[in-house]
Amino acid sequence: MAFVKLNCPNCNGKLKYKEGQTIKCPYCETELLLKENKVYYINQTINNYYGEARPKPNFKALLLIPFVIIFAFLAYFIFGDVKQENHSRVQVDARTMPESEALLFFLKDIFNKGEALPTEEEIATIRYFFARKWEDQWHFDYSFDDPFSNEQAEIFSYTLMDKLLNKERIDQRDFEAFVGLTKLKLDNEYDIQQSDQISFPHLKSYSSAFNEAFVKVANSIADKEKIVELSTQIRNNQELALLLDFPNLQSLEITYVNESVTDFHLLNQLKLKSFAIHYVDDLTWLSSLTNLQTLKIIYTDATDFSSLYALSQLRELSVEHAKNLKTLDFLQSMPNLQALHLNATYITNLEPIRNKQSLTRLSLENVFELDSLEVLASLPSIIELKVKGYYNGTVPTIIAPNLKKAELDEDFVAKLQAPALESLSVYLGAVFDIKQLLKFPQLEQFVTLKGEGLINIPAFNQLSSMQTLYLNDTYFFDETNELFSLQYVKTLSCVKCSLNFIGQKAFTNNVLEHLTLNKVSFEINHGDWLNDANKMVPYFADMTALRSFTMQDSSLQSLSFMEKWQQIEVLHLENNAINNVEPLLKLANLRKLYILGNPVQNKSVLDKGVVVY
Repeated sequence: MAFVKLNCPNCNGKLKYKEGQTIKCPYCETELLLKENKVYYINQTINNYYGEARPKPNFKALLLIPFVIIFAFLAYFIFGDVKQENHSRVQVDARTMPESEALLFFLKDIFNKGEALPTEEEIATIRYFFARKWEDQWHFDYSFDDPFSNEQAEIFSYTLMDKLLNKERIDQRDFEAFVGLTKLKLDNEYDIQQSDQISFPHLKSYSSAFNEAFVKVANSIADKEKIVELSTQIRNNQELALLLDFPNLQSLEITYVNESVTDFHLLNQLKLKSFAIHYVDDLTWLSSLTNLQTLKIIYTDATDFSSLYALSQLRELSVEHAKNLKTLDFLQSMPNLQALHLNATYITNLEPIRNKQSLTRLSLENVFELDSLEVLASLPSIIELKVKGYYNGTVPTIIAPNLKKAELDEDFVAKLQAPALESLSVYLGAVFDIKQLLKFPQLEQFVTLKGEGLINIPAFNQLSSMQTLYLNDTYFFDETNELFSLQYVKTLSCVKCSLNFIGQKAFTNNVLEHLTLNKVSFEINHGDWLNDANKMVPYFADMTALRSFTMQDSSLQSLSFMEKWQQIEVLHLENNAINNVEPLLKLANLRKLYILGNPVQNKSVLDKGVVVY
């Protein structure tokens, strides 16, 4: 019997097979079916009882066959090499304009081009780009600021709504047209169609696409001295050695490492300040990277973390999915540690960070064995705090005078004393009383995560700094009217919310500027639950201060309720049932209309100053 080495066809991780069990990749959780290779031995005797006897074989001719085969192979390799060499000399011109319809739609939109193509000069102004597919939609993050010269670079997020364009894969060569890019993130994206001949001469940072070989990445970057950041896979020691061709590399993420890779000592020759490693179980070699300031360890079965004692210069440490990490004693040798992120580890206490003055950001997720969070009360320097998935012990009182941003399970809100808090995201586990927020007088943004209800909505009016509400999968009782009549809120997003409208009168609100209503269910006067948006939108007819409105993937047909929206500038109405846009003619300030996925017949009636997508 032959023994076959099993690797996951998705992430190439090592698989283990036990008789009678389904194979499941421990890294990407892909389930596999192993098909048995059965060999059958057939012993047959064939008797010929008729016909002429076969002629005797010509053994001299048979002796010539091996020589013919040898000469054929020689000719193939000789002429094949010449052909390959000639082929490699063919230089494919770099693209100056993307060919992907998804990218072209995005570019036309952000540059307000309408149906016209963006110019090469306009595309060249984009300095940062991140493409990823999530929930069957393309999401693009982009910036006109160079992240390497501007630490406060403004990054915009864009979601493509066209259902057909979201089915499209993007050709990797399209990014050659972004000649101004200094940072390109493809982050293992499967729907990037890779190319063997590609050139990125201006990049300083590159994050490779799904299963993209580092050999190809290295060949696509002409000026390797420019590169300061890389995120890639390493499949053998030869690829690891190629990293040395990037002398100015400061930040490296290795998203997959083949088990044959052993020459990690070569990383000592790089000037790394930031390093992230996935799927490696032996971490002893990390002790030699003493200049690291940022370290991320993701998916490891390592049992020995003693190498971390040597990393005294660390400022940021992240450890995720490390089931054998049970102590943080090594943190005592990191006097400058500013950020700590732990996810799916089995530590039992946080004593090593008690009274740690340098720590300003702390994230604890799924810390299954942690007995107590009492240490959190001893961290007055904390500016950002995240606690999610803590179910053991009592929630302590947390005094955080400098805390600006928090993401917490609901139970922690009542115990939090943070007078400077500006942004709060809450994982709801029960009905949440808004009055709990009144102790945060500086609160500007409130976000709900998971599905539960909110009560005492008018309490928001006692928070004069409150301007933004993002409500996800949240339901309301008899206070829907109060929600849409708040005094200070300028941005309100309801996604998968359940609303209860009382009466027939439209809401009066001259403060709210940006409203999103997506996948909303509702009832009117405690009647049946409804999903027909046409019965809901009349309640919003008097929202006279609105500058943008979003209602996507709904059943909206009529736009007549918008006639009073004289300040409206942008409408996102993708994938509805709208066939008439004449009511929009009265909206003097309308500049952009996103109406793809609707059976509109009269778009031409709109003013030429309105860009329609």
